[in-house]
Amino acid sequence: MLAVGATLIAAVVSLLGGAGVTALDWSVYDRWLRARAPVTDTPRLVVVARDPTSEARFGTGAWDRAVVARVVAALARGGAAVVGLDVPLGATSAPGRGGASSDALLAESAQAVDVVSVVSPSMPRSTTLHDGKIGHALAEPDADGVARAVPLWLPLGERSVPAFGLALASALTATAAADLRIATDARGRTLVDFVGGAWPRGVQIVPFLEAWTAIEQGEADRIHTLASDNAVLVLAEPARATLRTPVGEMSPIAVQVHLARGLLAGSRLREASPVATTAVALLLAALAAWLPLATRWWAGLAAVVVLAGAYTAALPLALATTGLVLPVVTPLGATALAALGGLVARHLASGARIRRLEEENARARETLVQNESTVESLEEDLDAARAAVARSTGAERDLGRAADLLREQLTEARRQEEATRRRLDTLERELSGLRAADARAGELGDAGQEALRRACEEAGIVTRDPAVLAVFQDVGRAARSSLPILILGEPGTGKELFARAAHRLSPRAAQPFVAVNMAAIAPELFESELFGHVKGAFTGAVADRRGYFEQADRGTIFLDEIGELRADQQSKLLRVLQEKVFHRVGATRPTGVDVRVVAASNRDLARGVAEGWFREDLWFRLKGVVLRLPPLRARPDDVAVLASRIVAEAAAELGRRDITLSEDAVAALRTHAWPGNVRELQNCVRQAVALAHGPVLKREDLRSTCRRAPASSAGTAAPSPSG
Repeated sequence: MLAVGATLIAAVVSLLGGAGVTALDWSVYDRWLRARAPVTDTPRLVVVARDPTSEARFGTGAWDRAVVARVVAALARGGAAVVGLDVPLGATSAPGRGGASSDALLAESAQAVDVVSVVSPSMPRSTTLHDGKIGHALAEPDADGVARAVPLWLPLGERSVPAFGLALASALTATAAADLRIATDARGRTLVDFVGGAWPRGVQIVPFLEAWTAIEQGEADRIHTLASDNAVLVLAEPARATLRTPVGEMSPIAVQVHLARGLLAGSRLREASPVATTAVALLLAALAAWLPLATRWWAGLAAVVVLAGAYTAALPLALATTGLVLPVVTPLGATALAALGGLVARHLASGARIRRLEEENARARETLVQNESTVESLEEDLDAARAAVARSTGAERDLGRAADLLREQLTEARRQEEATRRRLDTLERELSGLRAADARAGELGDAGQEALRRACEEAGIVTRDPAVLAVFQDVGRAARSSLPILILGEPGTGKELFARAAHRLSPRAAQPFVAVNMAAIAPELFESELFGHVKGAFTGAVADRRGYFEQADRGTIFLDEIGELRADQQSKLLRVLQEKVFHRVGATRPTGVDVRVVAASNRDLARGVAEGWFREDLWFRLKGVVLRLPPLRARPDDVAVLASRIVAEAAAELGRRDITLSEDAVAALRTHAWPGNVRELQNCVRQAVALAHGPVLKREDLRSTCRRAPASSAGTAAPSPSG
């Protein structure tokens, strides 16, 4: 309904704005018109124009009409099809133009050729217009002061005078001006195709002095080439005013030349009608409202952008091929408004669907309760009937029939109950995919366990598993002593978190905690990294360097992946653990340290002692307190808590704090074996958050590797060392 409302609003916008092209549309039209490819094959149109060199010869004011008469006569002899003049015939010339004799010469020369002359709307009504073809040079600017159209016909006295360009084109083609089919707007104006700048490109422009020189020197061939079968426009009047056009400033007569060039070249621009504008806007709005509803919101939005881009690309194409000026603001505004309505409607429809499912689920629950009550009542009636049969043998037959009837009713009630249960299960599964899972950890029943859980959270360890809480309790007790701690467990079970917790809970908490990945140390740098070196001990030792043990003095050193050490490295480490002293590389004097050692490994060190790849004395030195961390598959209750915490952290990093896990997604995560433990769970959930397109992560949003069935070893615990 909201999408339909948005489409109707778009229709109103199109009706209000479809009556004409807006100012913004005109500015776009002007840019496209300037970028349009010019027409260079315009036939039979020549302009003999007044220029500065001509004014140097004949003066800067009004010229003697005898000069114009001589040029017209020469063009007639040269075979001009029609001659256009910016001098009104039939009107008395002003002082300085030769007087009545010059007017007579011009009128006489005009009889030898078809002449189209310009008339002015401001001429006195008493002026006698000559009987030949005439045209007006009026161009009406739009509201922004730019002249884009000219009145096709202008009433002058008792006559309707065509535009000068229309009269010139009709005279050249021997077609009546009224028979030329030209589109006009409501004010009777036609759009002018401005191509080529101040003068249309493709129209031959000849300086007046050049034509005059050819006439004086008797160059008949030059005049014939210039005039033969052409329409020659002679412009002898001084420029008095200019008009702003989409391609720059130009005189009114130049605008008429553009009009004539467009009519002769078949390029006739026209503005889209209000009905067509409204229809296009309604079509675009309907598509924009439908697309977000028919597909995913991002796909619908992309389709709307493509739709708007296609319409925008069609605008210059329509102008270039058919001369149609299409509106921009109305259709694109209606499209944007309808698309917004479609997105809002999609969002509201999704929420309404969830509410309908919840209501239907509640009704199904009520029906199930009623059916259960009916079944219980029927069972009680059946028991009573059986008791009555036992007490009264005389009514056994009637009671048997009653019992059969009650049995049938009971069977039907159970069938209805089973159908209701199946419907309820279906609704529960459908609703679990849309309902966000409860992200709260909840409190444990035992007060001591709850205190341990809160202490774990303060140490950055999220768990509700009793076994992990027991390990954390052992960490707290062992942290108060100076015994070394060995933490065993699979990769990704949080061994470093427990090592840091042991340091934070120990008396050494204010001193350094240094974590060392033993597997990442190159064998040749083992002593330098762990014990340091002195200046000049080897090439590149430009200064003294403190090793990891010296950096952790009076604090705790965490030796991760200690099972990856080679035999020679194990012996060097054993000496430091036994004597608390070591030699820097290149040093002659020993260095003593006081460190608490916490080691970790994902390998079975006891098996390593039996197989010979791990030193037994180092094993006994490290196993002061041994802690074993269970894998994530052994504590499925922690999956939901950890996943919710990871979703919250990932959503906060993306700036989307509204993302939550659905119950269906949590169920899928709980069934996974998680061989990579918490690290694999973190990668899976973060990937789902990064690629999510909705506020609730569903089972479908998880990658296939996170939703596969649990491995065969999911129920078995990881092997742990003995002892």
